[in-house]
Amino acid sequence: MKKSIIYSMLFCLFLFSCKKNNVLGPDVNLLIKEDAVQAKVAVATNFSAGTNNGQAFQHEWKLDGKVVSTIFNYNFIAAKAGTYVLAYKGYNEAGEFTHTYTITVPIPVVGITPTSSKYISRILDYLPAPGQFVNETLGKPEQAQKLIGSTTNLISLGGFGGYIIFGFDHSVVNNTGNDLAIYGNPSGAPYHFSEPGVVMVSQDSNGNGLADDEWYELAGSEYSKATTIKNYEITYTNPKAFANVSWKDNQGNSGEVKVNNFHKHNFYPEFAANQETITFKGTLLPPSTGKTGSIVISSPFDWGYTDSYSTGDDYKTNLYNSFDLSWAVDKNGNKVDLKTIDFVKVYTGQNADAGNLGEISTEVKGAVDLGIK
Repeated sequence: MKKSIIYSMLFCLFLFSCKKNNVLGPDVNLLIKEDAVQAKVAVATNFSAGTNNGQAFQHEWKLDGKVVSTIFNYNFIAAKAGTYVLAYKGYNEAGEFTHTYTITVPIPVVGITPTSSKYISRILDYLPAPGQFVNETLGKPEQAQKLIGSTTNLISLGGFGGYIIFGFDHSVVNNTGNDLAIYGNPSGAPYHFSEPGVVMVSQDSNGNGLADDEWYELAGSEYSKATTIKNYEITYTNPKAFANVSWKDNQGNSGEVKVNNFHKHNFYPEFAANQETITFKGTLLPPSTGKTGSIVISSPFDWGYTDSYSTGDDYKTNLYNSFDLSWAVDKNGNKVDLKTIDFVKVYTGQNADAGNLGEISTEVKGAVDLGIK
């Protein structure tokens, strides 16, 4: 009886061993077999793995090192442009199969068509810093909207940091030479008066039509000079009255945007979300105010800034300031190769006072894509 039990147990063990030894490693059939895959922002790309021999196995998908699925498929959807690595592993007790995909998601581009306009097509944001024209005709949101389709209207950006953000009905292409023209109202010799504005650009990397992606500065003639301050920050306090607007910066300085009798109203933007204080950040250009005789002047910079009667930019002939997208640098000052851009930001680049002429305040009259004739 004991021998029969032992023989039965040995026989069962033999059968189990035979069954285990017959388990095959994964023979995987991938839906997408290529290593390199191109996808689109916000559009799903389906990756899946099946079996060629009916043998069961487990699945694991890792996107940039993080497990994103443990079933047979994974729907990849990119939130923004970039390069992603998707690693697949199919495995069981007999072995494993691996495959790695490199997924490239290009920047979404809105192509130029025969009906594309060279002018601004929309204003995405307008927030001036305190200034004498703010809260009156040249410093209201409805005036900013008048820049659409035009280069003859005018908007004031107030003191340092005040800005406007606009876009076109297409992506602006980085061609050979200058790509953008921005119109202001500087004056030339003998009584120069320029109010230089810094220009930044951005791509719609997440394809949502909003200017919420990384910004790049178009580095002008003053960018690398010791007198230019990077990562400058200034905070203005609302006086809530017709009174000087006080400010403090991150350099340990303080001062006031002074009111004058030509504009008897609060200089702080009354349409700003925060009615207590407002903070702006950016690259601070050195002041360029002075006098020619008894006349207050503000000298232009050579090139790379708007509302500046630049000689290197030949403002006298063009009547606008021109910009090359190849000047773009990131927040660390490294050059960036932009094939296209979708948004432009202009902000007042100086924190300076021109005496009885008021604060230095960049003005913008419009912009043009020089790639469209």
